[in-house]
Amino acid sequence: MLNRLKLFFYILIAIAWFGIVLPYFLLQTNWGAKYTSKLLMYWIPNYDISIGKISHSMAKPFELTFENIHIQDKTQSKNNLTANKLIVGLKSNHLLQYQSFAYVYVFDGEINVASNTQGISTDFLQLNHVSINYENTPINHKINLINLSGGIKPWNSQVLTRQTDSEFSFTVEKAQFDDFSIDSILIEGNQKNRQLNITNFGADLSQATINGNVSVFPDNSLYVNRLKINKLNYQSKLDIAHINKMFMDLPKITIRKLSILNSSINLPNFIIENGNLEVSNLNYQQGWQLEKSNLMFNAENVIWFDESINNPLLQWHLDNDQLIIEHGIANWNKGNINFSGNLQNKSLNIDSLIASGIYYQLPNNWYQSLNNVDITNDLFTQIKIKQFILMPSFIISTNPTLPFQLDAFETFGKNVQLQSKANALKLSGIISIKAEHGILNKINLEKPDLIINFKPKCSEITFSSLVEKGFLEGEACLTNPKDVQSLTLQAHTVNSQILSLWHIINNPLNTNKFTVELNGTLDPLNLSGKLQTNNNFYSIDNNRLISY
Repeated sequence: MLNRLKLFFYILIAIAWFGIVLPYFLLQTNWGAKYTSKLLMYWIPNYDISIGKISHSMAKPFELTFENIHIQDKTQSKNNLTANKLIVGLKSNHLLQYQSFAYVYVFDGEINVASNTQGISTDFLQLNHVSINYENTPINHKINLINLSGGIKPWNSQVLTRQTDSEFSFTVEKAQFDDFSIDSILIEGNQKNRQLNITNFGADLSQATINGNVSVFPDNSLYVNRLKINKLNYQSKLDIAHINKMFMDLPKITIRKLSILNSSINLPNFIIENGNLEVSNLNYQQGWQLEKSNLMFNAENVIWFDESINNPLLQWHLDNDQLIIEHGIANWNKGNINFSGNLQNKSLNIDSLIASGIYYQLPNNWYQSLNNVDITNDLFTQIKIKQFILMPSFIISTNPTLPFQLDAFETFGKNVQLQSKANALKLSGIISIKAEHGILNKINLEKPDLIINFKPKCSEITFSSLVEKGFLEGEACLTNPKDVQSLTLQAHTVNSQILSLWHIINNPLNTNKFTVELNGTLDPLNLSGKLQTNNNFYSIDNNRLISY
């Protein structure tokens, strides 16, 4: 009897050895790892699986460690997962299933995620020095996360579509979105009720630092509670128009507070050097909306095409549904500009605009460009200037057709309104222009005085100046910058050759007292009318005297 019991005991030991203990240790050999790989591929036929080594500890009975593991979807060209080590915590009530785990740790690996990748679920996913490549074919963008460490709980395929509540915390050495990259990223947050909340975000971008927090609502609109960017140096070959088109794909954005400090932007025809921007209550919905914002902007230099604006300062705040422009200050062309006003109902209303010490050279096509001025934009559709004062300044035009300059040039404007209609600039109000001295195509002018009264049907102009030893005065009515409804010049002790130098009459008589009455166009130049001198009248056609 005793011998039979011993035999039965030995049989149990043999069964335990060959059925449990030996397979247990064999599975932790290279042969066992290969066998497990084949077994998993039998259970999951759509994937190729390679395992270098399997480890297990009795101290953690539901934990398996895989080393040198490679998993690849047979429909993909890249491995879905490559890792030096993968630790999996099995659920005690689901030991034999392969898609749901208590926890998963991935060490030193790479994950390639495609839109059709079969997902797993785990109560906690921990990544350590892992790179993730995500190709989302529906939106045609590539996202690469390099050397990512951190965790998320829980994790499943619905996390990316915000169908599952979760918490996460990650650091990333480098992230790439198509050709755009940022470094040293910290991101912490959660998802709840389909709302993504990034409670803490920090990163380096082209030697700049970024930090803030943001929420993405279920409708994909963004709420930026705080965003701070410091020492950004952004350069692009794209101009502002192309960059604005890039913004057109953005969802609705609300920014409670945005700070951009010590930063520079370099675009074709637009440069900001060492600028600072503080703005709150900024919105974007098919265009930036500033009507309810508070803003402060300054910079060392702003370059717009060929114009350089030094030390600009702009500050406004919201008050009773209108933007109050507290300060608008800048140095421009050796002088300075100061203005204040408000923005309401897409009308920029300037209470006071004062400039002094300006030295400005007009471009050669300045007169022709008056017909193509367009001030309309998404922010305002018209400009109203209650009072405009230009204190002693200098202006010059080197256009070879009719060069001129004005010294100690002063201007006063009242109730001036600018609107763009039908590709032309429409103005109203009164502007008075005076100077100590001027030159108009070799003719010296002393105390020139010009008043322009912009009216709906025509702009009324009166002009007077001391010329040589005489006096010249005139008046005109222009229906637009090109068309002259009437022009009258009266000269007293002024040589009539002035008419030739100013391209009014190509073949004038030799006289020093005359009156000219004309009409026609300035561009192209075609004036007709009559000249009176010594009680004689002469006809003018196409800028030539045709009868004497």
